[in-house]
Amino acid sequence: MHRKEMEPSIQGAVCVIDRDHGIQNSISVLLGTLGVAVVTFTTAEEFLPRADYERPALIITELSLPGMSGFELKNKLDQKGIKIPTVGLTGEANPRDEREASHAGFLELIEKPFVSRAVVEQVKTTLGIPR
Repeated sequence: MHRKEMEPSIQGAVCVIDRDHGIQNSISVLLGTLGVAVVTFTTAEEFLPRADYERPALIITELSLPGMSGFELKNKLDQKGIKIPTVGLTGEANPRDEREASHAGFLELIEKPFVSRAVVEQVKTTLGIPR
């Protein structure tokens, strides 16, 4: 079987981009309780080609990824005219990152280890899931 056939669709899903598989798993399990499809990636470079033809409902991305950062990913998508709601994750929030995330159009910047409630509430709001 070809790799493409094994990859789940990202169309309408929440895409989580984080190098930490524990974070990926935690978010997947958490959002799974809401019935939300989640597809995970370790790098922006792994995710980006799929965003061109499959549009996710929401991106949750770590800011300091190996290779292309979360900020660079958001900028690249915006340059291509691909407008996808995006939430940033950071290990240590600072005023500079908060300003940059706000200016770049991130919905929210959540500090890791994050409170799961913040992620759930942002997903519910973005996807229109009743509270």
